[in-house]
Amino acid sequence: MTAFTAPRFLPALVILLSVLVSGCVSDPAVFNTKHVDASEVAAVKTVFAATSRKASGDPAQMFSEERSKALSYVELEVGIPKGHRPGRVESATTEPDPAKHFTLVNRRSIAGEAALRRDLNRELGRLPAGERELFVFVHGFNNSFPSGVFRQTQMLTDFGAQVVALNYSWPSASRPEGYVYDRDSAIFAQDGLVDVLRLAVSTRAEHVTVFAHSMGSLVTVQALRSLVTAGDRRTLTGIDTVVLAAPDVDIDVFDAVITDIGPNRPREFAVLVSDNDRALNLSSTLRGGHPRVGQSETAAFLQERGIIVLDVSDLDGGGHETFAGSQALIEMVRSDALRQTFDSAAQNQQTATVVNDAGDAASLLILLPTRMLSSVGGDGSQAPIRIEN
Repeated sequence: MTAFTAPRFLPALVILLSVLVSGCVSDPAVFNTKHVDASEVAAVKTVFAATSRKASGDPAQMFSEERSKALSYVELEVGIPKGHRPGRVESATTEPDPAKHFTLVNRRSIAGEAALRRDLNRELGRLPAGERELFVFVHGFNNSFPSGVFRQTQMLTDFGAQVVALNYSWPSASRPEGYVYDRDSAIFAQDGLVDVLRLAVSTRAEHVTVFAHSMGSLVTVQALRSLVTAGDRRTLTGIDTVVLAAPDVDIDVFDAVITDIGPNRPREFAVLVSDNDRALNLSSTLRGGHPRVGQSETAAFLQERGIIVLDVSDLDGGGHETFAGSQALIEMVRSDALRQTFDSAAQNQQTATVVNDAGDAASLLILLPTRMLSSVGGDGSQAPIRIEN
């Protein structure tokens, strides 16, 4: 029998893949194993987590890359370093320094779904009526358990979000060369996310937002399709907003899911796209040039299907981490310029452009669904609106 020999191009392909798509995170983060007091950090944020990873014997990781059919639940109090810079996740690959890195101030296991629901309801009850939002985050490719938790914490901190945070951590290998493993894990993990979404809708949350990044978007759209297949209209309509940032999802797969969901789609469905996302461009190249949903060329396609498109190509390079790492985007959100511009665009049926103080140095293009642009007749008047921060 002839021994198997890997194709000659394979080593170079793995190297190229590692270089270009490792942008999801620079290095796998770790938790601190030594106690950190709240007085040592600038602030503490609470993140609840549900994971389909198996528990790890390493306290610096808590959960491994191995897959688990049963979900585990934890409550984490995350410390933000006093020297934190907006847009960055200051993490370490060895014992973190609380003065320089994101750390854990406290961790607590939660015994089952019912206990997690009670804890979420407790935290939701602390928010003002009308503002009780549950924010579900689904990380992307090449993320360890700590990496995904720290990224969500960074977003809560920098964007000033007053929400209850629920992190869904699926079993990524957290290695650039683990791309194929992660693709399989993303499919495996959809059932866990279905359970998490059902739980989220069953809480006292007045608003449920699902935010997914990169390959986490595949987990999310597959979970939405599973809800459709199960006829679970209650969960589908209980989700107010879905945001897919740089989604590494095949355009035809996405189209099929959107068609299946039909009128049960969440009220706000948005996709962040970019011309300059090297990870997605490579992913498309590896598939013979077939587009990924997060590439800008899909904008018109998404608009026709009722999706709000946010083109971040001109925001701080428009890379794979722009959704959370762009200081210009953070400023737009915190100043409320993004929301005001979107509301104005929706009211006037216009395409809109949000720019920061630097003018053409950083801008965000908002593309509304075709049905909104055409609702006033004619071509919908697509003259851009520019707002200076």
